[in-house]
Amino acid sequence: MNKKNLIAVAIYVVTIAAAGKASAQQVKNVSNGSNTESTEIATNGSNMTVNTKLVRHFKKDYPQAQREIWYSFNDGYVAKFTKDAITHRAGYNRAGNWQYTIAYYDEKKLPADIRTKVKMTYYDFAITFIQEIKLHDQTVYLVYVQDETTWKILRVSDEDMDVMDEFIKTN
Repeated sequence: MNKKNLIAVAIYVVTIAAAGKASAQQVKNVSNGSNTESTEIATNGSNMTVNTKLVRHFKKDYPQAQREIWYSFNDGYVAKFTKDAITHRAGYNRAGNWQYTIAYYDEKKLPADIRTKVKMTYYDFAITFIQEIKLHDQTVYLVYVQDETTWKILRVSDEDMDVMDEFIKTN
């Protein structure tokens, strides 16, 4: 799957995740009769059973995560949380394997090399929002920029930069 398709899939999953409502905390390990250990997570008065591998991975990779909210889908789970004052979403498949992480922040937290790449081409544009998408061994940034007449969503990686979407402002 090429990079553009991976980004599109990640954005779709995050959009779907935003529609659900659940708050979570680890409650207990449970036996479901299989060889896979499970963990029950409380979700707004009901319980959701997930693979313990997922919970271990999440706690190991995000020990400072705050305000966890878990979402369940047919093909996996998404954890929405805050870490270092940045909102994140981490996606896992049903087997508990990490699939992606998306961080949402403003220009101040954008890595200097990525900011420089954007500003060299779009020097008259203001950077308004960033989505940092980590998929396996690659990181792609969706950088939202605007000037007086246009909004653009730029897809930026170490290798290249292109315009993913563009909108003309109307009065």
